[in-house]
Amino acid sequence: MPALLTRLDRDPYDYDARRRLVVVCQAAGDHVQAHYQAAWLAWLAPQRYAASNSGAGLLRDRRARDRAAGWERSGPVGAVVAAVSAERSLLDTCLNGAIAQQAGRLRAEVRDSISQVEGAQAGDEHPDPVGRAALARLYLTLDDCLRFENTEASRRFRPQALKKAAGLADAVAQSLPKSPGAHRQLAIIRARLAELEDRPELWEMAIEQAKTAQALDPGDQPLTEMIWALLLRAGQWAEANRWRTGGPSAAGKAATPPAG
Repeated sequence: MPALLTRLDRDPYDYDARRRLVVVCQAAGDHVQAHYQAAWLAWLAPQRYAASNSGAGLLRDRRARDRAAGWERSGPVGAVVAAVSAERSLLDTCLNGAIAQQAGRLRAEVRDSISQVEGAQAGDEHPDPVGRAALARLYLTLDDCLRFENTEASRRFRPQALKKAAGLADAVAQSLPKSPGAHRQLAIIRARLAELEDRPELWEMAIEQAKTAQALDPGDQPLTEMIWALLLRAGQWAEANRWRTGGPSAAGKAATPPAG
């Protein structure tokens, strides 16, 4: 385990080391470290790592989540557990067909989780990117609840939630400029804001972030499809068609991965 951590100290984008660390930590019973590394992979790594059993697969495992929460309810892993639990509750409520009746209750629960996570992160001189990404996801879940609640008050609060999420996601993308997941998350948030506020410049910013993510993870086909959809929504028909038919090579405008 120390050797793997040393590799990650040298290169935070050593995804094979992170995936191996998840396996090693699970075997050793270090559920907090395993959950942290799984969140890193699920939210910040290229798609083939994010979707693996060591990434999103582990985050979906309720028993693994309960073990991690049992050891650490604050810090980055506490934020991860809160974010994943909120997303799971929202999904279960939607699948049960009860979202229209339960959106207000869920919104209150997510707000409580946000307050707890923000309190735990307050004053942190070196914010953890996974903890910040988790908090951004909590704000996105809050936005989902507000959207389903669909009252005058909820519609008024949605921009506040999304702007908070955007600030957090932008900080993560700046701290990890080679993380495709960080840029993808920021693209999604800015697209939601663009839709809500009808601001063309936000569509451009969302597209830019999505293209940066795609350049860092060219094998992520759903990401290419997302860029196509964003271009359509932004009214850029010709480029959207090029991305639909041939992806970035045909469009000739794929973003260049940032240096650093």
